[in-house]
Amino acid sequence: MAAFFFLLIPVFNLFGLSTHKLDSILHGLGATLTVILSCYVLHALYPFLRAKEGSVKKLELPLWITNILILVTIIIGNWLYIGYRAPDGAQQWFLYNAPLGHLVMMEFKEFASLFPLPLGVAASFLLWRFKRDIEAVKGVSSVIALLVTLMWFFLLIGFVFGLGITKLKIV
Repeated sequence: MAAFFFLLIPVFNLFGLSTHKLDSILHGLGATLTVILSCYVLHALYPFLRAKEGSVKKLELPLWITNILILVTIIIGNWLYIGYRAPDGAQQWFLYNAPLGHLVMMEFKEFASLFPLPLGVAASFLLWRFKRDIEAVKGVSSVIALLVTLMWFFLLIGFVFGLGITKLKIV
């Protein structure tokens, strides 16, 4: 039930005043699903680190799906960014009312949100490359774990800052 209500957060944009409702809803749902799936990937990482049988298969597919969701969410976020930079848009409001908020909230969020894609792709590639050799997987498992953990961390940063931006000024 909590997950269902969590997924409803972006749908509340239907009741807002934004001219970019569809972009906002799709980006919000993509970001929410990505964060939820990345939590599952992080959870699947623990049996992988203990080298349990079948853990590579349980980690590989969700990690690739997470990477695809990250890419789709970035694409939709770039579509939404058009509205953010529009004349009399949220960017101008932030620059006029809270310039530091723009620099920290939006600019940092923008770069932090792009960083999970190369991290996730690198982790997926290493997992795919070494999955047939158990000893090689054990050798790179800590690198994969670090990449996945950093991916999850930066996804959370982007998600929280994105929620903060929408609470201050809608796009």
